[in-house]
Amino acid sequence: MTPQVRERLRALRVLWVSHGYGYGGDFMYFGEIFRCFRDLVPNMAVVVDDRTIFQNTYDIALRPILRVLRKPIKRTAPDGQVYETEIALPSPAFAARLAREKADVIITIEFTPAALIATTVAALMPGRKLVLLVESDPSRRGGSANKAVRAVKRWAVRRAHVIQTNNVHGRRYLVEDLGAAPERVRVAPYLTSRPPGPETVITAHDGPLRLLFANSINPRKGLRELIAALALVDPAVRRTITLTVVGDGPERAELEEWATATLDMGERLRFEGRRSYAQLGPFYAQADVLAIPSLADYRSLAGFEGLGYGLALLSSIHDGATEETLEDGINGFAIDPQDTATLARRIETLARDPDRVRAMRRAALDRYRDRFSLEAIAANLAESVALAVER
Repeated sequence: MTPQVRERLRALRVLWVSHGYGYGGDFMYFGEIFRCFRDLVPNMAVVVDDRTIFQNTYDIALRPILRVLRKPIKRTAPDGQVYETEIALPSPAFAARLAREKADVIITIEFTPAALIATTVAALMPGRKLVLLVESDPSRRGGSANKAVRAVKRWAVRRAHVIQTNNVHGRRYLVEDLGAAPERVRVAPYLTSRPPGPETVITAHDGPLRLLFANSINPRKGLRELIAALALVDPAVRRTITLTVVGDGPERAELEEWATATLDMGERLRFEGRRSYAQLGPFYAQADVLAIPSLADYRSLAGFEGLGYGLALLSSIHDGATEETLEDGINGFAIDPQDTATLARRIETLARDPDRVRAMRRAALDRYRDRFSLEAIAANLAESVALAVER
């Protein structure tokens, strides 16, 4: 990024518009992204729900002009896995409130009702530019095939000055399925995650292989399959492994009881319960390997968190992020969680070869710094803003 572009960015007024960020008033990874983006674009603000009290650790400028009605819905992924999500419907006053905001560029996310209202406002306001962020190809998570929905999305992409997506699947979807102009689509990651915590220093240690699972404990996230694989590991090798489970969910009590009875790991098995985003860093910092045994995930951010702390990954082929976060055999292994015998062998391989684990950890940290650091993500977003202003 040239000094001239940096100077231009510092003068721009940029407004983020989405129906929500993070969870329950915690910006989570978005807080870190906003902090780094603000270093490049100081005059930024974030539209938020006027009834939510946010943990605004970094004093991000907030615009509480949105009020939404949230309706839970269920979707079915292509592999048949059912998952819960929600649709957020803005109040009728939102469009008028948004139109009164002073912004040179609006950044909006996906094709939610709030995003579509922001797209309309940007289209009607002369000189206002729109950056549209689309995570990936939604067919991987069971996105709608409704013709009317597809038509609305086609309308939206034609009005964006820049469309930024995380990977080539997102680009194919935008260009081939939605008819976006290829020259307006950028493949550049805009989502990453590294919970606050100490800088990573990878050193040799003589202790056990420290395996971490940090996710919800429900059927889709695959903890049951991970425990089943550990039960197949040679008992002598299993005695050189620790497993820490961070998270909660409907299967926790059952799986904790089963793992305790089956694995015979004693204090080397710990269920820590749910932790806030700000509390996750120390768990990553004290691990060697992150297990992501998902049975269906659109693009889980867990792998990026593992990279950020230099952890070797055991990452599921059913997680859309795996091809971004993992080079198989270099910074971890791609796994099919339902093939528990092969997963057990992968765990044994890592437990028997600490030198290889350290090499994988270094490769993971290099991958994070090169592609997915918070600074790299902020720069990608700022470049999209700069391009939008030129169009």
